[in-house]
Amino acid sequence: MEIGFFENDIIKNNVFDIELCENIIKQNKNIEFWIFPEVFDTGFDVDINSSFNGENNVLLFQKWSKMYNIAVAGSFYIKENNKIYNRFCATLPNGETYFYDKRHLFGNFEKKFVNFGDKIINFEYKGFKIRPIICYDLRFPVWCRNDNNYDILLCVSQWPLIRKYDRKILCKARAIENVCYVINVNGLGESYFETPDENIVISQNYQNKFWKSINIDKNLLNNIRKLKKYLNDKDNFTL
Repeated sequence: MEIGFFENDIIKNNVFDIELCENIIKQNKNIEFWIFPEVFDTGFDVDINSSFNGENNVLLFQKWSKMYNIAVAGSFYIKENNKIYNRFCATLPNGETYFYDKRHLFGNFEKKFVNFGDKIINFEYKGFKIRPIICYDLRFPVWCRNDNNYDILLCVSQWPLIRKYDRKILCKARAIENVCYVINVNGLGESYFETPDENIVISQNYQNKFWKSINIDKNLLNNIRKLKKYLNDKDNFTL
């Protein structure tokens, strides 16, 4: 599966640059799945008086999925019933839309004003079962646990580069313990992509300062799982 992802510079003058992103999507028809980072349209520097355009982002993702026959995903702040959530949204070309609300909140704004989610979701695309998480969720292995029901742990984030070593190790740890791919798209740069095998590396293809791409193969993961059958010995418990 060909995956394109956005990192920096997609917000201009505090406004999400829709035209820039759509032009990139339109010009790269080989990309099957486009991923935006955590709170891609505002960044993490917001306050309670900020304007949250979550509903419009859902409609935009749905429009792009239908128009360009692609999947689109990312997270944004959304206000619903007078409550604010950091919500991951994934839209598929068949019209399906999936939502996940960030479980582990981080920072003064989120701790004070944002509501946490309590539901784990998976969705399937191009033969891959995908589990979305958001940024700080990555630090919590129980929440990320693979019960033989996903192939990709997809983490969108705005993780400061000063703590990038933590993030890199956590991505590799989640990949090894869950015998899965980990895709981490980070809005502040240096996104990471990990496999459960220490000798197999996913290469990032630099396109320009706005976006990069990767290619992942389900057969490769299946072959690794034939050798690393650790999920068969997992402990059974309910979160």
